[in-house]
Amino acid sequence: MDQNRKPTSLLDTIGEEIIRILTPVSICMFLVVILVSILNNSSDSSGPSITTIASIAYSEDSSDSIWDKLKGALLNSLVFVAVVTVVTFLLVLLFYLRCTKFLKYYMGFSAFLVLGFIGGEIAVFVIKDLSFPIDAVTFMVVLFNFTVVGVLATFMENFAIFIKQGYLVVVGMLVAYWFTLLPEWTTWVLLVAMALYDLAAVLLPGGPLRLLVELAISRDE
Repeated sequence: MDQNRKPTSLLDTIGEEIIRILTPVSICMFLVVILVSILNNSSDSSGPSITTIASIAYSEDSSDSIWDKLKGALLNSLVFVAVVTVVTFLLVLLFYLRCTKFLKYYMGFSAFLVLGFIGGEIAVFVIKDLSFPIDAVTFMVVLFNFTVVGVLATFMENFAIFIKQGYLVVVGMLVAYWFTLLPEWTTWVLLVAMALYDLAAVLLPGGPLRLLVELAISRDE
């Protein structure tokens, strides 16, 4: 009865995997574009700005020369990549020591920060820009519930897959929009630096992400 069924080719399998990757990435990019278009059209010309570890070494000013902006952006990127490298190796060490529960709590706390604090800050920007009527108590209750459900949906297996995927897209959208709040030169140099770091972390023999994957495979985890 199954003799007439066409065998799945390697090309079909690769195509399905590419679609599975491109779909959430495209949705995330589309949502970020919408956020940027809404918030950048605000009557407040200064717009939202933040000071983080990615801009702590150099604060870009419009009066700075191109060379100063490039040097400052490189310095910011170096500091950011160094911090990410140290934290990643620390996570590998904790996984090697079988501190799995701690890592789960840490990842849950990180998701809580992204959804609750970054998401809450961006939500305030949108509400202010659109003049949406909502009181502080209602906003905090909705944000808290949204954040808690997001953390549980991301790290628990008994949630529907589309809810889990939806929250992962939201996390990606919030982090991507966060990068748009950085100074322009720092943003572009940091994106290149993180791309190179990801390649090194995955491909080099001593790369932290490669060590993490190999360790997980060896333990069948």
